[in-house]
Amino acid sequence: MHNQHKGEYTLTSIRFSHYVEKVRWTLDRLGIPYHERYVLPVMHFFITPFIVRGSGHRDSQSTRFSTPILSTDEGQVIAKSTAIMHYLSDRYLKKEYSLFPSQDVINLDNQFNENLGPATRRILYYYSLNKPEIMFKLADNNAGAIQAGVYKLLYPLSRRLMAKALEITQAEAEQSLEHVFKAYDDIEDRLSDGRQFLFENRLTAADISFACLGGILMLPTVQEGYAAYLPPINEVDPKLAEIAHQLRDHKAGQWALSLFREYRGQRILPGKPLLKASPN
Repeated sequence: MHNQHKGEYTLTSIRFSHYVEKVRWTLDRLGIPYHERYVLPVMHFFITPFIVRGSGHRDSQSTRFSTPILSTDEGQVIAKSTAIMHYLSDRYLKKEYSLFPSQDVINLDNQFNENLGPATRRILYYYSLNKPEIMFKLADNNAGAIQAGVYKLLYPLSRRLMAKALEITQAEAEQSLEHVFKAYDDIEDRLSDGRQFLFENRLTAADISFACLGGILMLPTVQEGYAAYLPPINEVDPKLAEIAHQLRDHKAGQWALSLFREYRGQRILPGKPLLKASPN
């Protein structure tokens, strides 16, 4: 953590990132107002170093300059989704309502962060990164006009950089897809005894992480609760659409969508550009 001048909460984000959605979910569920500073992939490297400065660290999923980054009203700067969620849980929730009530929750949350999140991200980019019409809509709907325009100019370069950094190849995408379906099957098994949540008979970080990191491949809409624009199912690559439909039909997918519907929380300060609620 790094100290800054005191002020309001500001979340620096790649708006459509599923790791960012975990943090927005936590902030919204706790009723914490915040402003969101949007950056786009690759372009964020020109902005986030000035925010994190000496803080942050590289891990298996991202660099030390990756989003989300939360600047708190106490003047701290916290990077990485799980670190932010720990901070918010410790500060605002009584111990008996912690988002991380046990080591089992922490372990499963870490497992989702380290394996499921990168897998779903790789699949999405494998089917989208080489489609400028998809990537440009993501830019137009998730950032300001100037930044979106610059992103389009830099798109050929950013596409190559992202493909290399995230290991976006056919072989890696196929392996990632196997991992995703196994994770969905594992969650279905956990829920087979009739429980409503993965642990503690209440919502924890593990539930939020699976819904966001695993659920993004279902391409949830704004109307369904995802707080960013994702491409509609009927506009994406047919194979990606098939995957989204398969996961929506899966019991774990239906459970994740129910979490968005019933436990996501409502944002206090609207983000701009405003999101249009248009179901697939």
